[in-house]
Amino acid sequence: MGPKHLGTEHERRDERNIARLGIISIQSRVDDALTLWNVEFAIDGRPYRVECAAPYGRPHGIDTDIILAIQTLFFRSGCPSHNWLHTTAYEVRSVAGLPDNGRTYQRLKEGLKRLWGTGFVVGEGWYDAQRDRQVWSTDTLRYIERIRYHEVDAEPEQLPGLDPSATLSIHLGEQLATSIRARHLQVLDGGLLIQLEQPPARALYRLLEAHRTGPQERRQMTLRVNLEDWRLACGIQSERPELVRRALAPAHEELRAINYLADVQIIGRGRKQEIEYSFAELNAPDPAMVELLIGIGLSRVSATSLAADHGERVETAVAFVRSRQATAKVKNPAGLAVDFLKHEEKYILPANLSASVPPASHGEARLQLQVEEEATVRATDERRQHVRTLAPDAQYDAVAPALRIMLRPLGKGLPTVLEARCRSGELSAADLSEQAARANEEIRMQAFIDDLRTRLSS
Repeated sequence: MGPKHLGTEHERRDERNIARLGIISIQSRVDDALTLWNVEFAIDGRPYRVECAAPYGRPHGIDTDIILAIQTLFFRSGCPSHNWLHTTAYEVRSVAGLPDNGRTYQRLKEGLKRLWGTGFVVGEGWYDAQRDRQVWSTDTLRYIERIRYHEVDAEPEQLPGLDPSATLSIHLGEQLATSIRARHLQVLDGGLLIQLEQPPARALYRLLEAHRTGPQERRQMTLRVNLEDWRLACGIQSERPELVRRALAPAHEELRAINYLADVQIIGRGRKQEIEYSFAELNAPDPAMVELLIGIGLSRVSATSLAADHGERVETAVAFVRSRQATAKVKNPAGLAVDFLKHEEKYILPANLSASVPPASHGEARLQLQVEEEATVRATDERRQHVRTLAPDAQYDAVAPALRIMLRPLGKGLPTVLEARCRSGELSAADLSEQAARANEEIRMQAFIDDLRTRLSS
């Protein structure tokens, strides 16, 4: 039985050209001193030639998750022609599948800085989806042109610690945004991504998907690559073949464990070695079943194997274990689930237990990302509603930092008038804050400022 794919809300959109270039290293750690590099490699007969400059260090680790989230949110917002994505740090973190804690927001800030700072020159390897042809002329590109936080233009290194709920505006590089708009994309499975625990495995999954897709969008079931070329495509710094293999091994293991890769073969010796990937994605287990088994104590490798073998019977097994736990102490829930799946005839299902998981727990893993993404919208709305319930003085204090930044072009004197009218209740500070943010998103800020200046001067 083939895998159940999660809904479109779990899909991650990824521009295929940049995914193939190997600019973001799949490694979790890289040499900070590496700020310039040139690479030439060929994968599946396609040549790539790239020069990169990254003054804040080469993007690596979770930077893959961050750029995937940014591209996905840009796509979901309708790929606006002004190339701006208006979001929040919380939403980027959520779509990236990263933990919700202070450390993550610090890492998000550092990753955004690296992505913004990285510029690259592509001599070969860029496909123009609008003209349906390979581009051979050299071009300069960026992931991100500008970042605005609290609507203020600033160097990323000057950004304060990212506030999860505050506005984060990201201006995508022109070629990246244009290519996304032209739908030159690969669709990555968000359910599969959340099964992969380490950034290198998620980065390698993205890279494999980019290179296994051939003409007419046909996805190959095998991909054979030269080890040295693959090292460059992966951004692995060591040139020694045994260290390259060692760097790839944990990611290979994880991708095998979730049944995305059926096999990885090393062929030949020395620098002429090749890696042959065999894909098994068509028979991958349902990610939701895997997560249910992990939830009762199985390792990811065991859970993946059982989910592949037993499919939706996993739901019944987990429901059976939960029902036992509700009435008695179960010393080994994982072992009980395994025995139930292998010897179901030994057990009698309780009368109140159907052949599926009760509604309270059914599809928990399937809904996990959707719940987090919806929470972003709710949190923003709740904050706005709370501000509206405050007295005029407190309402102004709540939005004053954002107002001062957005309305800085008012000039001298008028901000004091504005504050007085807001504190008196003559103007609503909450309304002004929302109107200013909307005007900025719609690129009509100057008209808004002119109108407000007239109102305050009267």
